[in-house]
Amino acid sequence: MVFAAGRGVRMGLLTADRAKPALPLCQAPLIRRVLERLRQAGVREVVVNLHHAPHSLEPLLRAAGSDGFRIHRSFETGLLGTSGGLHRVRDRFRAGTFLVVNGDTLHTLDLGRLAAAHAAGGGEATLVADPEPAPELRGERRLRSERGRFTGLTAPGGPGPAFTGVWALEPSALRHLSGRPVGLGADLLPALARAGTARVYSSRAPWFEIGTPRRYLEASLRALAIGVVRGDPEARLSLAAGARAAPAALLGDGCRLGRRARVERSVLGEGVEVGAGAVVLDSVVAAGERIAAGRRLERRLLAGGRETAL
Repeated sequence: MVFAAGRGVRMGLLTADRAKPALPLCQAPLIRRVLERLRQAGVREVVVNLHHAPHSLEPLLRAAGSDGFRIHRSFETGLLGTSGGLHRVRDRFRAGTFLVVNGDTLHTLDLGRLAAAHAAGGGEATLVADPEPAPELRGERRLRSERGRFTGLTAPGGPGPAFTGVWALEPSALRHLSGRPVGLGADLLPALARAGTARVYSSRAPWFEIGTPRRYLEASLRALAIGVVRGDPEARLSLAAGARAAPAALLGDGCRLGRRARVERSVLGEGVEVGAGAVVLDSVVAAGERIAAGRRLERRLLAGGRETAL
């Protein structure tokens, strides 16, 4: 199950016209990277739930699907939350162990090892946890466990490993779903803690979550820096004399930089135009935006013609 229905409210105008998983991570749509990781791991059937801006995801799903990799859609006329979304398609997961992942997060863990650990644990669920999460994830609630058994969540910013959003589940875990339009953290996690049937699987494999514009920027640059994913070598860029895009910058297809323009530690969407002498630092710029000549954009989000702090 890949969750891709959310409105992406925290992303602001970046998700006004597209679903969050359709945003580019290192110049390729994140949902494409997520599905490719699953396919490479041997997954042959996926359910993706859709609600906000499904038109931005549908062409990507069509391109990713094949005879050996089937992608089912679950269209939600009203947003059901992760718990309600999984409950709606629960009959597709009655046959055996299945995975649940978020469409706004790219993982690099070995799913074969996860499956083996889950089988050996003998529980209803295995939660993948990162003992040393990236700095942009500070402030999140953490997993509590005793001898590897999941016992609950900490307060926001508490100690312990971070939950990566990856689950290995048995069909029996579906009995804990209420069917209400809430998140899995509201019914499945507490139920598993009470039942004592979930294990915590620790992994240091890099993962990248883009829940907010700041996380989007940091995750993109971190992924680029450690070489987990590569940028698009075929991206068409236009750089005028003296213009410079630093190695720690990601420019979408069709971006244009005027004379002596400079872009560093920033993510630019497709078709962004940076005027002559303009400087873009530590910022996120949505597709199609124009930055006037001589402007300095630092620690800002520019989307929909509006600028906010990042």
